Amino acid sequence: MGKYENEAVVLAREYNTSNPFCICKNMGIPIEYINVDNPLGDTIYLDSSPVILLSNTIEEESKKYVVCAHELGHVVLHNGIQNYYLLNRTTKRKMESEADRFANGLLEKFSIDEFGVSYDYFINGDSYKGKGV
Repeated sequence: MGKYENEAVVLAREYNTSNPFCICKNMGIPIEYINVDNPLGDTIYLDSSPVILLSNTIEEESKKYVVCAHELGHVVLHNGIQNYYLLNRTTKRKMESEADRFANGLLEKFSIDEFGVSYDYFINGDSYKGKGV
């Protein structure tokens, strides 16, 4: 298990859940659905506090867990980087990869414990890759 996946597991143990929505609630991170198609998720900071924004197009889909976990990864791993769009392409790509790995680590256990399905269900059943997460 890699560094970012391990950080997700540690966080899940701390909050006794791998559900990214429950973790966000326990951390005091609001989640709001907004009327956009792309990106599927984003994190903004209001008064230095993160707010996770999710597209309302995924509100009833399982991929909302992947997108929420990915955005939670940005909050946990990249806390304080509020000017994401000013970063260079290489740094952005690295941060996106780290957030993906965090989401994988968090949801791998959650998918089996909560849904009785493999993590592949979230990825292949409702593929989010390339959708601007």
